[in-house]
Amino acid sequence: MTTEKPALYGGEPIRDEVLGYGGQSITDHEKDAVVEALEGDYITRGPTVEAFEDRVADLIGVDHAVATTSGTTALHLAGEAAGFGPGDEVITTPLTFVSTAHAATYTDATPVFADIDPHRRTIDPDAVRDRITEDTAGLVPMHYAGHPADIDELLEVADEHDLTVIWDACHAFGGTWRGEPIGAQRDMAVFSFHPVKNVTTGEGGMVVTDDDDLAERLRRLRSFDMNYDVDGHESEPWYQVTEGLGYNYNVTDLQAALGLAQLDRLEAFKDRRDEIIARYDEAFNEIDDLRTPPDPLESDPMYHLYAIEVDEEFGCDRAEFVDAMHAENVGVQVHYVPLHYHPFFQAEFGYERGDFPRTERVYDRLVSLPLFPAMSDDDVADVIDSIERLHRHLE
Repeated sequence: MTTEKPALYGGEPIRDEVLGYGGQSITDHEKDAVVEALEGDYITRGPTVEAFEDRVADLIGVDHAVATTSGTTALHLAGEAAGFGPGDEVITTPLTFVSTAHAATYTDATPVFADIDPHRRTIDPDAVRDRITEDTAGLVPMHYAGHPADIDELLEVADEHDLTVIWDACHAFGGTWRGEPIGAQRDMAVFSFHPVKNVTTGEGGMVVTDDDDLAERLRRLRSFDMNYDVDGHESEPWYQVTEGLGYNYNVTDLQAALGLAQLDRLEAFKDRRDEIIARYDEAFNEIDDLRTPPDPLESDPMYHLYAIEVDEEFGCDRAEFVDAMHAENVGVQVHYVPLHYHPFFQAEFGYERGDFPRTERVYDRLVSLPLFPAMSDDDVADVIDSIERLHRHLE
């Protein structure tokens, strides 16, 4: 272990090359699968897309999976399929990426933020209850970093007020809650397959559901709200019509082939993430001034992020901590700037800093450390060494 001064204070960086906070793992297995799809008869909207959807549906244990171009477009389609619209309010967390709220805003509904449970870092069911009005139509909880929100309590709230639930599970693919795959809970769940997520299709997303009507609506909206089997189609096979405002959110067979190959490695991905987390936990649990991710509650998450909280007693604030890690060429990140800090949500919906104190308290301390299966043991050691020598220097 190195003992010299941290790079920010005049020492040499622990690493010569930058280690990002996330990244994909692509092998010959994925490359071969994509080439095979590229050489097939269909390279978009073909059988490989359907095979990918079927495999995800089977993995989650639901009847339907509808692939889209991103987690963001999946959230958009889910909001549309739920029937959100002008005059509706949709409650979600402020501690998330902007896409979560766009399940409401893209449909001209109003996003209503509710403060978080600071232990889970997910939306607090009691705060949700306080925000419900006669205009509330839906609830979009987000499983932060892969740790599930309080699913039981949130479903109870939804039952009490007849709310449609869309689970933003973009961080949580591959995890389980009470032995059931995360995403199997009603009404819909959304996944992301961005390169830093648990599996990747380059860009891509998925909505899963057990509801036949919702699934049909999702598929129609994904492709221009086009009716391909309208009256007259049998005698005039070119005759197809759009019946509403739909979108072109179709996925290519190349993306689906990559996704299928990634699913073959899902267990290995989780094992490697768990190994890295165990090493981090062992090292950082000895540092009282760092809060490590919450212990899983009735769940076995596949963590997308390893987010710590840097307390003031550590010896520096979050900004200085981030600068120190970057000086060591350790690429940490912060997830996320609270939504009520964003100019768009302030100007459009009147939010202000100070509205959600628990979210702000957690945000002020949050830092995401590198966590992805392609990290080597040496990479993990570099992250640990960087933090430990910073802590020693500041003591």
